[in-house]
Amino acid sequence: MSKQDKRSYIYILRQCFLTASVSFNITAHGSVIGFSAILMPSLRRPDSHIQVTTSQESWIASVIGFALITGNFIITPLMDTLGRKKSHILSVIPILTGWFLLLVVNSVGGLIAARFLQGISMGMLGPLGSIIIGEMTDPKSRGAYLTSVSLSLTIGVLSTHGLGGFFSWQQNALICSFISFTALLLIIYNPESPSWLISKGRFKEGEEIFFWLRGRGPEQESEFENMVAAQKMQRKSSVIDQDRPLSVKVKRFFAYLGSTSKKPEFYKPIIIMFLLYIMFQFAGINVISSYTMDIIHKVVGPDANAKFLMVMLDIERLVCNIAAVFLMKTLRRRTLLFSSGAVCVISYIGKAFYVYAKENNMLPFESQWVPIALIALYMGSLTLGISSIPFAISGEIFPLEYRGLGGGISVLALSFNFFLAVKCFPVLTISIGLPITYLIYACVVVFCLTCIFFIMPETKGRTLQEIEDDLRGISPADIKSAEPLNGQNNGELRRCSSHILY
Repeated sequence: MSKQDKRSYIYILRQCFLTASVSFNITAHGSVIGFSAILMPSLRRPDSHIQVTTSQESWIASVIGFALITGNFIITPLMDTLGRKKSHILSVIPILTGWFLLLVVNSVGGLIAARFLQGISMGMLGPLGSIIIGEMTDPKSRGAYLTSVSLSLTIGVLSTHGLGGFFSWQQNALICSFISFTALLLIIYNPESPSWLISKGRFKEGEEIFFWLRGRGPEQESEFENMVAAQKMQRKSSVIDQDRPLSVKVKRFFAYLGSTSKKPEFYKPIIIMFLLYIMFQFAGINVISSYTMDIIHKVVGPDANAKFLMVMLDIERLVCNIAAVFLMKTLRRRTLLFSSGAVCVISYIGKAFYVYAKENNMLPFESQWVPIALIALYMGSLTLGISSIPFAISGEIFPLEYRGLGGGISVLALSFNFFLAVKCFPVLTISIGLPITYLIYACVVVFCLTCIFFIMPETKGRTLQEIEDDLRGISPADIKSAEPLNGQNNGELRRCSSHILY
């Protein structure tokens, strides 16, 4: 191995270590989501020291959605004021507290409070995790790193479901707390985001960390210079108002929000992420994680080995997530999203008609393999594209100026629809039946995919600055025409667009 290859290997390892800190934290969040499938059957046992009703069960599973919104509001100002690293450390505290609270509670209220704390942590990391990875990794491999978000969620769900077959839910909570503690240790040794440092005018620190993470070459130097130039222009317009009175700053802030909301580089990413997050939740990834055994019993049959099938589905999800990492490096984002979305809708419709035919004795023969195959097809479609693309796009599509605000606003759709999809699923299945519920969820997915088709740009292999320029409506030709005539341009002679020279 040459010296240059060794240096390149070191930069990859540094980016992997950074991604691992986010991934461990998200793995703990996956454990929170999968914990419901272990907790609910345990609480239904006659010997359980906490007795719950069906309504209380749905609240325990879905209260995370409300907590996510709280976490979103908390993290939005923090990530821009305190920085990415300190905000990341703070995001671990609520989930650790929630795990330890689960060890001592003896009431439904205590369970809901513990889950609420964990949901706050998930809401804080929701926009932050993808931003950290998106800002600090190489554009060529950024998609693969961002796919680790959904991969980590899968590992968290799988570990919780697997441990549920051997340990009580209290012991499960204790084991999961060590995942969060490991994430905290990794975060402490991470650097601050160079993009955030540059946005605060700390150019020297940002430069050192940027090249420490990415290496120094023509591409890296060009990307860094473009990022610094864009931020210097932005800072020139904001420094003027630093000595203004508070009342003037407040008025200017609301005026800023009013003018910003009209900019396509601000509202387009938010609309895209709203649609992606709604599609993600109603595609049902958190629904099936929270009610896995209940869904298996309803679709496959009451005699099905639900615990075994639950673990097998989690293993399939893990394998597909690993495959998604490689697919993100080879396929375009749009190709992967719409192909997996089509398979998801088809499997939704297939499960709906199968359950309807089974309930009305219309099946020519009954076999557990047909519904198992439909569920497996459904899980594969969720994991390969629908659950990985939104998190990848969220780390790529927001301009640096609006990355904290835009990410915080857009993730509200993820949080609210988490609550809506998980809370409504058991209510709808009881009131209108599972087939109609599946068809409703499929219609929501189709609507979101249709809108996304017309407005979402391709982001694969592009730098964050290129994506930002695209959203602003600045084409490569516009950038080229704005370059100085004596600038470096591979020796190409450039024509001036005006006959008047100054």
